[in-house]
Amino acid sequence: MKQEFTADRNAGRLDSFLSAETKISRSKIKKYIESNLVSVNNVPCADASRKLLSGDCVRLEIIQEENSLQAAENDLTIYYQDKYLAVIEKKPALTVHPCPSCQEETLVHHLLYHFPSLKSMEGERPGIVHRLDKDTSGLMLVALTEECRLKLAEAFSNKEIKKTYLALVQGICPNGESSESIGRHPAIKTKMALVPLSKGGREAFSKWERIYPKQPAKQNTNENAFSLMKVQIHTGRTHQIRVHLSASGYPLLGDEVYAPANVAQKAPRQMLHAYTLTFRHPFTHEPLTFTSLPPADFWECAENQIALNQTAIPLVITGNSGSGKSALIEIAKRQNLPTFSADECINELYQVNNDAWYLLKQQYGTLFVPDDKKPVDKAALAKAMQDPAKKHELENLLHPLVYSRTIEFFNKNNRKRFSLAEIPLWFENKPKNFPIKPLTVCVSTNAEIRLARLKNRGWTEETVASMDGWQLEQEKKIGLADYEIPNNADLAELEQNFLSLLEKLKKQNSIPPVLEQIKKELA
Repeated sequence: MKQEFTADRNAGRLDSFLSAETKISRSKIKKYIESNLVSVNNVPCADASRKLLSGDCVRLEIIQEENSLQAAENDLTIYYQDKYLAVIEKKPALTVHPCPSCQEETLVHHLLYHFPSLKSMEGERPGIVHRLDKDTSGLMLVALTEECRLKLAEAFSNKEIKKTYLALVQGICPNGESSESIGRHPAIKTKMALVPLSKGGREAFSKWERIYPKQPAKQNTNENAFSLMKVQIHTGRTHQIRVHLSASGYPLLGDEVYAPANVAQKAPRQMLHAYTLTFRHPFTHEPLTFTSLPPADFWECAENQIALNQTAIPLVITGNSGSGKSALIEIAKRQNLPTFSADECINELYQVNNDAWYLLKQQYGTLFVPDDKKPVDKAALAKAMQDPAKKHELENLLHPLVYSRTIEFFNKNNRKRFSLAEIPLWFENKPKNFPIKPLTVCVSTNAEIRLARLKNRGWTEETVASMDGWQLEQEKKIGLADYEIPNNADLAELEQNFLSLLEKLKKQNSIPPVLEQIKKELA
C-alpha cells in the first residue's frame, strides 16, 4: 500500500513527519526508511533524520507482513462488518491484546478467528484502534485493513468518534462532569490519577447523567445506595471514567483499583459497559450508531443493589368492627411480618404515667383519671364521647399520639418487605400531612356475619349501632381502599386471601419490571 504526503514548513525530521501523518511508531517508520520504502521528491531516502522542506513530496510504501499470533475459536457478537471495519462486543474478563503482563488468550486472538485478514497486519495489535479495560465490556471498533486503521486512528485523534458508557456507581450520583487532567499515579505505576498538566497529566473530559434512580439526588448516607449512570467521554485516557467518578466521590461498583474495599466487593468486576458507538464510516462517510446493552452480570449487580435498597411496602389495615382486622394482624404475625395495632397503642397510652394519661389528667383533671394509681377510665371516656363536640375534642387530643407512634413503627421497619398497621379509623381521622404513603386494605364481611361475630363478643345491637356511628359505612371504606380482603368464611380463607394479596404486591413492586423498563428506555 502506497501513501503520499506533502510536507509543510514545520515538517521537521522525515521519521517524525511520517509517524505523525500515519500514526505509525517512529521505530517502525525508521525500518521502512532503512528498507528503501520511503522516497522524497521521487528519490529514495534512507536518512531518517533528513529535514524536510515545505512542499516536499514524501511517499511511503507499506509492506504487509503476517503477525505471529494464532487464532482462537470463540463466540463473538458482531454488530456490523464490511471489507473495511467491524463493530463487535467485547466480553468482560478479556484483555484486548497481548502485552508483557498478559500472554493469555485475548480479544485479538478471537478477532483473528473471525477476521483472517487481520493476520496480514503487523504487530500484536492488528485491527485495534482503541481499547477497553480487561473487565470492561461493550462495543469496540475494529479496523480490518491497515488503510482503515490509519483513518480510524485519525478520527479518534480528532475526537470524531463518540462513545457512551453505562456505569453502576456507589451512592446517589448527581449529573455532573469532570475536566481534570489524568496521568500516571506518582507512586503506583499501575494506577492513573488526577495529575496537573504541568506535571505530565493529559487533558481529559467526562460528562455523566443519572438514569436510576430517577428522583432528584438527595443526601443519602445509606451504604447500599447506588446509581446507574450514562457517561460520555470526550477524550480517551486510560481508566478515565473510573478515575473521574472515583475522584468525584462515586466509585464504580466492583472496581478493585479505584473504589474502597466495601464497594469493590459489591460486584465481580468494575461495572462499566461501552454502551453506544457513533462515527462516520471512513470510506462511505455514512453516519453509523450502534447500541449494546450490558451483559447479565451487570443487571444482576443492579438487581442485588435494588433488592438491598427496597423499602417496606407499608400497609394500613382497616374495616368496620367485627370485620376481621385483628384476625388478619394475627395471621401477619405468624408470617413474621412487623405489625402495629392502634387499639393496643391507645390502651398502652392510657396506662399510668403514659402520654395520654398525662394529657387527659392535665386537660380534664379527675374526669377521666380519678385515681393517680389507675389507668384512664375508658368507660367515662366512652360516655363523654357520646357528645359529638366532646368526641371531636378528645380525638384531636389523642389521635396525634397514635399517629406519631404509627410513623415511628413504619420508619423502624422501612427495610422490611411489608409492615402492617391496624387502624380502624384511618379514613375517618387520618392526618392530612401524614409523611408515609401506605397502601390501604379494607377487610370486609357480610353484615349478618359481622353482627353475629359481634354478638358472640357480647355486643348488643345498640352497641354495634353506636360504634358504627363513629365510622364510615363499609362500602365507602371499600371504595376508598386500595385493596379489599373479603372475610366471610373461616380463618383459613382469610389467610389465603391475605397471602394472595402479598404475592400480588410483590409482583407489582418486584425488581424485574424496574430493570426491564430501564432496558426498554436504553435499547
